[in-house]
Amino acid sequence: MRKAKKEKKPIRFSENRNLKPLNRFTPKQKAKKEKEKNSEELWSRILRHRTGILIRVGIVLAVLLLATGFFYFRYLKKEYTQINVVKSEAFVVTMGSEVMRFGNNLLVYSNDGMKCVNENGEVVWNETFQMQNPMIDISGDVVGIADYNGSIIYMMDKKGKIGTINTGMPIRKFSVSAKGLAIAVLDDSDITPIHIYDTAGNTIAYFSTSMRNSGYPIDVDITESGIVVAVSYLYVDNSSYKTDVAFYNFGDVGQNQTDNLVSGYTYSNAIVPEVKFIDNANAVAVADNRLMFYTGDQKPVSSGEVLVENEISAVYYGDQYVALVFNNTGEEERYKVNIYDRNGKIKDTITFNMAYEDILLTGNQIVVYSSDECLVHVIGGMDKYNGPLEGGVMAILPTNINYRYILVTRDAIQTVELK
Repeated sequence: MRKAKKEKKPIRFSENRNLKPLNRFTPKQKAKKEKEKNSEELWSRILRHRTGILIRVGIVLAVLLLATGFFYFRYLKKEYTQINVVKSEAFVVTMGSEVMRFGNNLLVYSNDGMKCVNENGEVVWNETFQMQNPMIDISGDVVGIADYNGSIIYMMDKKGKIGTINTGMPIRKFSVSAKGLAIAVLDDSDITPIHIYDTAGNTIAYFSTSMRNSGYPIDVDITESGIVVAVSYLYVDNSSYKTDVAFYNFGDVGQNQTDNLVSGYTYSNAIVPEVKFIDNANAVAVADNRLMFYTGDQKPVSSGEVLVENEISAVYYGDQYVALVFNNTGEEERYKVNIYDRNGKIKDTITFNMAYEDILLTGNQIVVYSSDECLVHVIGGMDKYNGPLEGGVMAILPTNINYRYILVTRDAIQTVELK
């Protein structure tokens, strides 16, 4: 006899059981979620906006870069055949006067005095004196002038005289710094004093040498900062000779060094008549058989050396380059110029027949000129202009536009452009 199956009763939940529907949030949670959603949308819009700006800026920069490259390439390849006078101002340069660049102005000097003139021919300042053999040096906005074997150094800036230095002894060599200091090699019988002066004429540092001990100082230079000094000493002993190039530091670094001497180099069988700071951290020395480079704004050290076989005819300096001129003996062109960077690496060589009067290194250009002809060459590139000048040019000065120059003649100051 079978048992009847027990019927299962359905499970019933209490009506009071607290069951929450899925995906339901409290008002505070909803507000938080909505805020997060709005923040994400805002950042997404900001990101899309910034990305769009970056893309547009990138396109503009690319176009500008391409345009600049195109015009620069055209400039490098473009040859000019004419000189166009943009402006001409009447200005008379008296006989016996020399003209030099002084920032954006001109210096016109002679045995009777010196004046600063702007490109419009207007005299900015005028200083009178009497000299037999004036020596001049420029550093930044400061210019100094002194008579060889005289005892006065006149110091001027772009506004006028800033000081007069009376050394009390004959001056053989001198140099000025952009800070208004002057260093002078003096003559005092058995010894050769070297003094550093401020614009008031006070001696702020000095040292001395003799031919028997160190040699005779044949050149001297001081950095624009007025801290580091370079001296070239020639020493002769019977039939042998040598030159010592010494660097002195009159700042904090040199105080603990004997006689402030921080570095020095000896060159046997060589005469070094010229030593020059290109800037506060780079110097060049020129010997009869080599070109030496130094680097360091506190303790200059040798950074390169170029040996030369032919006799150096002249040397010219720019902000970036040094040019050595040689007589190109036996060749079709009369002169050869090797152009070096500040590390002594040769960057270009040019040749020419012109009986030149001066060479100008400005930016990436070298300008060779006489009174009636001119050569403009891009360093590492090609000749931009090789042709005549008119009016008897005394000096060519650069401007901030690389195809525009200021020409000084006997009766005018001209602003010209290559065409």
